[in-house]
Amino acid sequence: MFTAKHFIWIGLCALFVVVMCLVSRRQNMRLRTAGLIMTAICVLSEVCKVMSEMTPSPGGGMHLDPGSLPLHLCSLMMFAVVYITFGKESRLRTTVMNFVAVMGTLGSFFAILIPTNGVEFTTVYAYQCFVYHAGLMWFSLYLILSGHAEPGSAKNLAKNLGLLLALTFCMLYVNGALSAYDTNFFFLTRPPMEGLPYLNLDGGWYTYFLRLAGLGVALVTLFHLPFCVLRSGKRAGQHS
Repeated sequence: MFTAKHFIWIGLCALFVVVMCLVSRRQNMRLRTAGLIMTAICVLSEVCKVMSEMTPSPGGGMHLDPGSLPLHLCSLMMFAVVYITFGKESRLRTTVMNFVAVMGTLGSFFAILIPTNGVEFTTVYAYQCFVYHAGLMWFSLYLILSGHAEPGSAKNLAKNLGLLLALTFCMLYVNGALSAYDTNFFFLTRPPMEGLPYLNLDGGWYTYFLRLAGLGVALVTLFHLPFCVLRSGKRAGQHS
């Protein structure tokens, strides 16, 4: 982690996110347009992943490696992006946008910092990982900057935490059902990488799980906090 190649990828991702944020801001990009761009990135990423992760089937032919199912937090954002882009305006769609804005930003940030698919420029895995997460980070920030998402709401904070914990609980069952394939969705089975200073199995799995859950709650809360303070300050200014 944090090799020269990794720093190059981080720089490229940062450049993409900054440029796309500036372009979407300057062009006053519509939600549908941004959604279509992100949908195209999702489709390209998933096609590359599927075609690269086909494994021989015992009965002949090939099947997709179960570990490559789109059930990680960032991968689930693909379905949310499609719903945001093509779904009708509703409370559910607003809730999904608020969830994607926060989880997509945080998830992409750490996915870029912890490259579980490697950093080699000669493998499709690295391109798929970094391009997708850079796109997801841009789209998530776009939702916030354009006002489509409201991370400054305490109610939205509670909803996001509730959805995150509910998905985490569901993935405990999914990982259990697919344990024969050694899946690690949401990194609930084991840490994303070995040698991490905080997320490790040194204290046993239960300690690791509590640390992971606590870290998730803390990060989501801290992400919302500046927006909540800013919103409270604006309200106080309006009443004064």
